Amino acid sequence: MTPHGDTKRPRSVNLEIDPDFGATALGGAVLIEQTLRSLGIAKALKAHLPARCGGRPDFTSERFAYGAVAALLLGGDGMDLFDPLRQDDQAPRLFGLDKIPSDATTYRILCEWAGLPQRVFSEVYAPAGPGLARLDMFGEERPPRAHRRQVAEEPEAAEGRRLRQMRRTERTVALGCLKRLQRKQIRLHGWTVVFGDGSDLEVDGRCFDAARMGRGQQKILRWMTLRVGPVVVDQELLPGNADEGRTLPAMARRARPLLLAAAGRSRLLALLDAAYCEWPVIRALPDRADWIVCANQYRRKLESLAMEQPEWVWHSQGPDAGRGWEESQVCQLTHQFEGWAHPVTIAARRWRKSGELPGLWHYAFLATNLASAALPKRLRAKHGPAQTLWMLYGTKQGQEDYFKTPLRCLRLHHPPSGRLGVNQVYYALASMAANVAMVLRYVVMPGSERGMTLTRMRRRFFQVAGYLVRSGRRLTVRLAGAALSRRKQGQLLLAFTNARRL
Repeated sequence: MTPHGDTKRPRSVNLEIDPDFGATALGGAVLIEQTLRSLGIAKALKAHLPARCGGRPDFTSERFAYGAVAALLLGGDGMDLFDPLRQDDQAPRLFGLDKIPSDATTYRILCEWAGLPQRVFSEVYAPAGPGLARLDMFGEERPPRAHRRQVAEEPEAAEGRRLRQMRRTERTVALGCLKRLQRKQIRLHGWTVVFGDGSDLEVDGRCFDAARMGRGQQKILRWMTLRVGPVVVDQELLPGNADEGRTLPAMARRARPLLLAAAGRSRLLALLDAAYCEWPVIRALPDRADWIVCANQYRRKLESLAMEQPEWVWHSQGPDAGRGWEESQVCQLTHQFEGWAHPVTIAARRWRKSGELPGLWHYAFLATNLASAALPKRLRAKHGPAQTLWMLYGTKQGQEDYFKTPLRCLRLHHPPSGRLGVNQVYYALASMAANVAMVLRYVVMPGSERGMTLTRMRRRFFQVAGYLVRSGRRLTVRLAGAALSRRKQGQLLLAFTNARRL
């Protein structure tokens, strides 16, 4: 009788270490190195970053930042962001690093960039006082806490001059990334798309000096970004109670030269949510900017105006099963908000949910400076001007998806330090990495893989075994091709070619 055991599965496994075989599990990270070289990142960092005071030559500002951007793209985060480069001794050499900064050195450099002194233990912790006995999760008695962290009453923000240097570095990197993207990544029917928004970063514990209670009754910090397509052209990390509408005007003015450079001869189109439907925000946009902004913060007045409109001005758009709408209509009107310099066009939408009584409408509103003649002719002829405005504004959801790269892939949902200033320079560094990631996603990756997330890119393209060969001033990375399919080999070679052509 033939046995039915698994003859292909070995009876046992063993582990040996070959001291003569040297390789790195991050051979595919050569794609990151070539992309950074082609974008001129090292030159930008050297030209604009704050210089270190008496720092070791191995950890100059530009060398540290260059390695940090690479480490972030490989999955590092927080003060331990260089951890991906500590796995073997070949990966750091790929990025020109002889040594890897420790966690303490990382924190020290970020403090220097922020212009903040490093604090000694007695300045950070105070005696905790008496406490009751407790058990750990395994039932063992643990001693009461000896010290408790002290949090400053006011946030320790980064020094203004140093923060401006960081922002100049960010803008230089952002412009380089924008130049490499294809037009379709930043254009919408001829406009160059600008998107501004904030994201609330939930923080646990009492260690964050800038944490404030948010709308959900949770402590938050607030991260504001201004983008052109997928590229962050300005960003700011703020205390959790910061007013978004008051923050965006300064960001728009700082980024104005970069916005105009990105647009070239085209006009800008700013897509903004209701928090930015304020005249100071609109006034801060460049003269060549058109804008569509959600006006729901003026809902009470606009609903009253909409209900006064005769029925013949409302145009039926039919049902929408995906939203649960049984009926929807749109119309266009004109209104001048209090404090605004001139009237604006209002695109009103009303809808009735499935099962609701006829005449029971829900309303939403957009404000814009776009005249009907400025809208895309084909869309305007097919759907009418009001619905065309709603369709253009609907693309904002895709712009919001760009938050996923920094928040998820670079783990910016969780600020690494309790000090606002340290977090501010860290987020500046991470924003540069996020912009490089967009070039990798949309330009470097081969066609069939273009647009993949950074997390997937690490797994499929960066984590490929290989070893380094140095010949004179040329460094060659030889990947372990015997275990790779011919298709995967072709994809890696094509991606490297794309990186060199940037």
